[in-house]
Amino acid sequence: MKFLRSALLALCLGLAAGLAAAAEPPRHTITLRLYPSGGAIEVHDRIEVSGRKALPLRLARWMRVSDIRIDGRAPAAPPSRGMNPLTLPDRQRHEIEIVAEGTIPGRGPESAKGDPATGALAGPDGIYLPAWADWLPDTGDAAIAYTLTIETPAAFRAVATGRLGPEKLAATGNTVVFSASRAQERPSVFAGPYTVSEKTIGSVRIRTYFHESAAALADGYIETAGRYIRHFAALIGPYPFADFHIVSAPLPVGFGFPGLTYIDRRILPLPFIKDRSLAHEVLHNWWGNGVVADYRTGNWAEGLTTYMADHALAAMRDPREAAEMRLAWLRDYAALPEENDVPVTRFVAKSHDAAQVVGYGKTAFIFHMLSHEIGAPAFDDGLRRFWQARRFDVASWADLRAAFEAAAERDLFWFFDQWTGRAGAPDLKLADASIAADGGGFALELALTQSEPAYRLKVPVEVETAAGTVKSDIRFDGARTAATIHLDAKPISVRIDPDHTLFRRLLPGEAPPILRDVLLDARSTAVLLYDEPGLGALARQLTERLFDVPPVTADAAPDRPPGTALLVIAPAAKIDGVMKRLGVAARPAEVAAKGSARAWTARQADGKAVLFVEADGQDELHGLFRPLPHYRSKSYVIFEGGHGVANGVWQATSDALTKRFR
Repeated sequence: MKFLRSALLALCLGLAAGLAAAAEPPRHTITLRLYPSGGAIEVHDRIEVSGRKALPLRLARWMRVSDIRIDGRAPAAPPSRGMNPLTLPDRQRHEIEIVAEGTIPGRGPESAKGDPATGALAGPDGIYLPAWADWLPDTGDAAIAYTLTIETPAAFRAVATGRLGPEKLAATGNTVVFSASRAQERPSVFAGPYTVSEKTIGSVRIRTYFHESAAALADGYIETAGRYIRHFAALIGPYPFADFHIVSAPLPVGFGFPGLTYIDRRILPLPFIKDRSLAHEVLHNWWGNGVVADYRTGNWAEGLTTYMADHALAAMRDPREAAEMRLAWLRDYAALPEENDVPVTRFVAKSHDAAQVVGYGKTAFIFHMLSHEIGAPAFDDGLRRFWQARRFDVASWADLRAAFEAAAERDLFWFFDQWTGRAGAPDLKLADASIAADGGGFALELALTQSEPAYRLKVPVEVETAAGTVKSDIRFDGARTAATIHLDAKPISVRIDPDHTLFRRLLPGEAPPILRDVLLDARSTAVLLYDEPGLGALARQLTERLFDVPPVTADAAPDRPPGTALLVIAPAAKIDGVMKRLGVAARPAEVAAKGSARAWTARQADGKAVLFVEADGQDELHGLFRPLPHYRSKSYVIFEGGHGVANGVWQATSDALTKRFR
């Protein structure tokens, strides 16, 4: 749920560089006054610095500096909007005092893709002041120490990153203090007409700041967050912050900050947010906030968090659910165009859908393979070693490798080199499988091949015999290998990589079409078939929301298959004609006449995917704007009144890595 925008990405890169630097960070003493009725803001900031001859200052252009003092004296150059570089008289310790004020931009309508502005926003249901919005004077230091006092009217409660300090609630207004004695990213502030609930679990104070519509959910969120904190602390090490805050957002976002998560209030009631997504946000306090990824060499934190939270929770519920999650990552990768495939060391943030396939799914899969390679005990020990060595610091893939090598007591350069330093994946095939007599038993002869350049692989094999199941691993690092498995009972079947333990390219027939097959393809064509101009405009907006880069659009169905992936958005009657022209089979039973709107995929005769989005009226079409982009990994989804009510993936048409014996 952590959607990172360009401004946040710049902050992350700066934070990595700032924490890596040895210079003493500046200390800010801040008073922030918020006036929600009109969005006004006042900032008083006293900055203590030393060892510098100049101090760059950047402030949002909607802010105005009303006063500035260097060691009690006004600077020679008057302040201006935007950048205010200050020249300091020497390299000794200085105190710069800045008073600034402004009006926070109001919330407008959502853009076509539903993104909130990267800057600050204000409205009657909440104020949003992320660090990267530059509401606080930016000295060019991504890591600072600070004491922040926030003043709000009595109807608003404020929360910020940092340790929660004294709080005073009164009829005349509220005051609360947050602080960071250890250098961390600049503070982010959120305020709203919140109901605040609190409980201390262990040594961690957990709070919810929820709008009235979500207030009844507070106890469940607090107890669940406490359970996740205890779970991850036992695996990794103590929770790294004093508090954990869960904040209800009036915006369509999901952000993670040090000691805080900010979640769209409309999705808080959904069971999977509390039971699954919350674990992801809690774990980010270790990976991403407790240890900051060195974004210059790749962001490992999202993949590790996905593996230890989303995937691990699935495995605890049912190992088959975790295997299905890994298969879904492989299907996503199968839909990734070759030109968008990059090494995981190139992934920094989820700036687009293709980046998510690499940075979340593939990276999580790498950690799964590492656990399989060195064993779960060594993997867990490596995580603890990594945390102890790098907490509150910046860490790279090389630092992770060093920790796991120490835990496994062996060299792992080859593993990290092939999986993190290269784009692509092996194309694994079962070339041959035969049975021979072996004394009183049987010998299963296997031949495996993979594409070049070859990977060094540990391939799981599962053999079903008349006496039960036998599991083993085959190691090979060339284009072809032969292996013999000795069995006491006659084999019935053999399956290669039965639980999807290897990151690999799915073979033809293993990857049924999913929405991503169309939505990731920059060559896709979108056909929008509405006679009414208003509906046509809505269909175009939906197209822009679905694609990272809007495709070529057409207002008429093709006379013949276009040779590209195809998106068709139309009412049911017109989709019938398109299906006939393309030679696509009738609507599957899973979607036919179901719900108020529906989307499903199929294969054209040339193998290219086609995505049909069927919605007859304005309400049905507009109701797809928010939910449809969340089903990219599915083959079909049924909507009722703007809510997804059923979805699934078409069954694979072949199982090329399985051989059954007569």
